[in-house]
Amino acid sequence: MSLKCQEYGCVHNDKEGKCFAEIIVIDGKNAKTTANTTCNSYASDEGTQSYEFANEFIEDKLASDAKNIVCAARNCMYNTDTACTAANVKINNENASCETFKQ
Repeated sequence: MSLKCQEYGCVHNDKEGKCFAEIIVIDGKNAKTTANTTCNSYASDEGTQSYEFANEFIEDKLASDAKNIVCAARNCMYNTDTACTAANVKINNENASCETFKQ
């Protein structure tokens, strides 16, 4: 299971598409489309030193993968009791939505 995150403005992103959040939470309880989903683990690094702090310890951490996802998008075909069963997950770079969402 792989995870590719293109939301490079997130403190958990290594700016190469790897996510280092311990748990990734996808919201979109009533989502019918990708646009109605969002990565609630997203935290902006804009105007802060959070990015430097978060990435200071990346060498000691493993990159997240689809097993680290808790998903509230109950209409998604890959959601099984809030666990994501998709083989590959992609978070987009415009609004941190889950591009893997499929009804």
